[in-house]
Amino acid sequence: MYHQINEIKLRPISEVILKYLMDNRNPVDAERIWLDIKADGAPFSIGSVYGHLNKLVYAGLVVKVQGASNKKALYQYASH
Repeated sequence: MYHQINEIKLRPISEVILKYLMDNRNPVDAERIWLDIKADGAPFSIGSVYGHLNKLVYAGLVVKVQGASNKKALYQYASH
């Protein structure tokens, strides 16, 4: 089952990631997202998190910014 937003199909993992970013408005790296959703019982791999983050960025639902200190990419919900 999936939902469709902005012409993309949101799989369950995309919905979990999007909800996480909507609830946590500060930019965060993919590893932190993965660790936090994993701690909540989500069975997704870190590779899946990266892949779905890229899809969400492409759809304009998430913004990707370069982190200053550790050079990791950070992700943030793109509020419209």
